Order: sequence, then C-alpha cells, then structure tokens
Amino acid sequence: MPADRRERLTHDHRLTTSRHYAEVKEHGVAMRGRHCLLVVLPKAGDATRFGFIASKRGVGGAVQRNRARRRLREIVRRRWPRIPEHGFWIVVIASKGALTAPHEQLASELERLLASAGALLPIHLPADAPPAVAQTPQ
Repeated sequence: MPADRRERLTHDHRLTTSRHYAEVKEHGVAMRGRHCLLVVLPKAGDATRFGFIASKRGVGGAVQRNRARRRLREIVRRRWPRIPEHGFWIVVIASKGALTAPHEQLASELERLLASAGALLPIHLPADAPPAVAQTPQ
C-alpha cells in the first residue's frame, strides 16, 4: 500500500449497481454493531468497494438518511489509507443510532467491525515515536 494514498473514495471504489449490493447481501458475512451493520464479501483480485445504505424504515426521512450516509462515508474516507486496495466488497447499513451517536463512538464501532472483518490494517507508528500518554482531566 503506498504511503501517499489519498483519503478519497473514487467511483472505482464504490458499489454502484443493485446487482453488486445483492451479491454482497447474499454471499457476504454480516457483522452487527449498535449503530450499523457491516456486510463483507471477500473478493480476491477485485478492487475494494464500499456501499452505504440508510433505509426509510431503519433511519427515517430523506434528511436523516442522507445525514447517516454522510457520517458513515466520512468515517470510511478518513480510514481509507488503512483499508486494503483489493480484496473486499463492503456494504455499511445504517441504523437509527447512526444519527445520534457521538462521532467517536460511531467511528470506533465502524473501525472495530472493519478490523474484525480483516479489512482494516493496524496503525504503524515510527519506531522513534514517543508513547502516547493519557491525559487526566484537571
């Protein structure tokens, strides 16, 4: 994976047809979190692609659905350099909790689900980096 890989999901990295979504749903493995459902289909040799779903019944009206999809897309976009370029088709299905959950909680849940699917590489710190120190509130 190149070190300068940009945080951008291009058209080539998006699931675009209903046939692709149906294939992931039918043959993929589902992993449930409190705020979203991740369905992962290993696709060796194919570019990693993402799709995002927020249904009216599961999330709400158009504004809420768009907000939920935007939040989930942004979390994936920021982690894009750590996601393998090839090998996975992933559908992220939002639930109502994706609207109200704090960003940190939603991001950590999605990271946990991606890591358990094997679709998130660990963070590599330089060997000379100082250890992270937890700050205590004053």
